Amino acid sequence: MERITIDVVSDVVCPWCYLGKARLDLAIAEVQDEIGVDINWRPYRLNPDYPKEGVDQKKALAEKLGGEERVAQAHKMLTDYGREVGIAFDFEAIKIGPNTLDAHRLIHWAMIEGREKQDKVVAALFKANFEEGRNVGDHAVLLDIAEKAGLDHSVIASLLAS
Repeated sequence: MERITIDVVSDVVCPWCYLGKARLDLAIAEVQDEIGVDINWRPYRLNPDYPKEGVDQKKALAEKLGGEERVAQAHKMLTDYGREVGIAFDFEAIKIGPNTLDAHRLIHWAMIEGREKQDKVVAALFKANFEEGRNVGDHAVLLDIAEKAGLDHSVIASLLAS
């Protein structure tokens, strides 16, 4: 079987990246019997200037997109696109726009354990942020995601503290 490698550069707080991941997953499922696909998740920080504690998501998006009406339009469009690929966006649940540096560190550490664990972590981070409104900049959330993906809690706790 032929194998290809895809490098995906994304941030887990980018809704378009989440849509792209869902669409990529669907495309891979269509060719899985003919082509093996390895995905490397590469970091991109959508908001590198956000402080460690994050920001007020609603206020930051309104400033970034030009007002609450523009945010509502974008969210409606994304919600519709998400529904088509099985994503249940819940933008109202997102209170904190997180700093994603530690989320990217977690994705990197998960890759050391293997692509399967990295994929689980990436999927869980997107879902936590966009469908559950969890703060993916919070170490407790990151530790929960890491543990559920099969990573060692104490190792990840030590790494996050470093």
